[in-house]
Amino acid sequence: MTSGTETPQETTVSNPVADVLYAVNEQAHEDAGESYFFKVWQRLCWSGECRLCRRYPEGKPVVPGTTTVTSIYNASRSCPAKVQFITPTMSVLEAVFRILIVNGNQPMKFSAVVDKLKEHWGSEFPQRVESLELLQRILDSANEYHIGRAADPE
Repeated sequence: MTSGTETPQETTVSNPVADVLYAVNEQAHEDAGESYFFKVWQRLCWSGECRLCRRYPEGKPVVPGTTTVTSIYNASRSCPAKVQFITPTMSVLEAVFRILIVNGNQPMKFSAVVDKLKEHWGSEFPQRVESLELLQRILDSANEYHIGRAADPE
């Protein structure tokens, strides 16, 4: 039973925090002995509905020299339109990683990341993200996706 005095969760981002930029640190992947390119490539839908998926219908090949970072980003932009690329069941970090790769890993404002999470998760958003401050702390801490603050691309 509720007392009726609960306040709704704040889901708008205040100005100073809203302008903080986030991106995936591609160099950190390489420094850790991981392939950023492969991590992105693994997340394509492979439904056969986008050009890159149709090109390799037998599976997910690693084709050095023919599969370029640009083609991966193009596929990652068209794949989400065909399938549920970001779902409420995936972790917050996985969802943010996918949001950033669909954006070509261009630095995104925190408020834009939050808006994309709301768009993809809908009514699940408030339950998945306890507070925006916690979400920002998660993105600011070291993580296996190497997501972190990005420099302003002026």
